[in-house]
Amino acid sequence: MKYKNKLFMIMIALILVINVFSISSAATSIQKTAPKNNYIDITVEEAWIMLNDPSPENGIQIPIDVRRDDEWKVEHIDTPTPENPIHYPLTDLQEPNGLQIFLSTYHGEEIILYCRTGSRSVTAANILINNGFNGTIYNMLGGITDWKSSGYPTVANQPPSIPEISGPTSGTSGVEYDFTLKSNDPDGDDVFYCINWSDGTSEFVFGPYSSNEEIIVSHTWEEKGTYLVKVKARDYYEDESDWATLEVAIPKNKSTQIFLETYFPRLFSIFSNLFVNIFI
Repeated sequence: MKYKNKLFMIMIALILVINVFSISSAATSIQKTAPKNNYIDITVEEAWIMLNDPSPENGIQIPIDVRRDDEWKVEHIDTPTPENPIHYPLTDLQEPNGLQIFLSTYHGEEIILYCRTGSRSVTAANILINNGFNGTIYNMLGGITDWKSSGYPTVANQPPSIPEISGPTSGTSGVEYDFTLKSNDPDGDDVFYCINWSDGTSEFVFGPYSSNEEIIVSHTWEEKGTYLVKVKARDYYEDESDWATLEVAIPKNKSTQIFLETYFPRLFSIFSNLFVNIFI
């Protein structure tokens, strides 16, 4: 009887060992395969640590905000460059063209999807998985709501910087001149420019251009005078910078200035303001 009891206990112990081993093996298998064909849920605390860890071993994770434009404009998570958040609305991922642009832009990257509470980010993750996204997808549980509840910082959309404008400060009527513009958007948004040549031509907006990209615009003044060129930058969310200005003088005596610019370019360059004052 004692022998049977011992045998029974041994059999029970063996069954338990086998079950534990099977569970452990399955967990290991899921852990290894999940990143390849699924997304990985992380807490806001884990996201914060990942996005603020500068060590090379941690790599770079890109937060992707999939909320609406109006939500992003009011506030989004605040993390350091190069791991600052990018706005890519879920509606763009649901469009074939927007989806393909995302897949191409973030090919092979580690991304952290987030929304308000975590629902739309799951939808976005599944869209990417079903369309062969070749990277690592993290889903931030609780979204920006839990992020704020945990005391982590947020920031509103920021307007572009006041544009830098460079070009000639004097010229000749009827001659086209080039001007270089550049503005930096703190959120990395594309930039549009609004320019007024102060000669009665309409103020107009053109773009978009990449943040901090130098662009060249041209203009011709037909009448003599002093003109105040005004330029401001605008982002996708219509937040605007203040005006940048550049004064340009167009002299009265067109033929004299053309002569000086043509035959004495270096001298004219050095004393351009003096010549402009003489011939206006």
